[in-house]
Amino acid sequence: MQEQDVIVDLAIEPRSLPTTRGWDWIVQAFALFRRAPTAWVGLTGLFVVLMLGLSFIPILGGFISTLIGPILLGGLTVAAHNTALGDKPKITDLFVCFKFRTIDLIKVGAYYMLGTMALLFVFSGIVGALEWLGLIQALPEQITSFDQVSQLWPLGVVILLCFMLVYSAYFYAPALVVLAEMSATEAMKMSCLAFWRNWSPILMMSLLGALLLMLLMLPFFLGLIIGLPVALITSYVCYVDVFSNPNSTGEPL
Repeated sequence: MQEQDVIVDLAIEPRSLPTTRGWDWIVQAFALFRRAPTAWVGLTGLFVVLMLGLSFIPILGGFISTLIGPILLGGLTVAAHNTALGDKPKITDLFVCFKFRTIDLIKVGAYYMLGTMALLFVFSGIVGALEWLGLIQALPEQITSFDQVSQLWPLGVVILLCFMLVYSAYFYAPALVVLAEMSATEAMKMSCLAFWRNWSPILMMSLLGALLLMLLMLPFFLGLIIGLPVALITSYVCYVDVFSNPNSTGEPL
């Protein structure tokens, strides 16, 4: 019985991987893209159009897109999972999570939004208090000199680290909800743990991915037809590698 419990625990235990895995994830994602390039271009284009369309809705656009985003990301995770199993992804995969795991995916978006809002609220309060006490100068509306940049960069680093703490809880959460069948709360806790165990390969993946996307934008943005789908698939590849292939066998979803 104890042996069985250990096996179950290890099935969802995130591994700590070397920095170089960041590049491997991009290469593996491109290999998955090559299995069904037309389908993935269509999925990615529809995803981008829907997210942009939702974000442009007056007043409530950002709120709605944040809640719907994890559902669509869950659909892309299903499409990548099916591709990895040898099944051709379908456009309908993008919407499959409107039929299952929907509530938990909406909760992931809601918790992420609340975490971001709380972070901004607390940070604004701290800055306001420090200004009132005279410990720091009022933040300038415009940066006009290098001296201002040198004074503000520590504050920028703090903001970035705080945002990364919130984002780390979101990073793997949609995939954990869909493929590992976790609740939103469990998924976000596990995502945070996995993210910080693998911050260095994730950083390498992000930096190299951003560089490649910039290069692909040069020929009239045409390279993004390949770059954006690969970037989205990379999230799935990263998840499978870190979590030692949970639910990586079996029938397509």
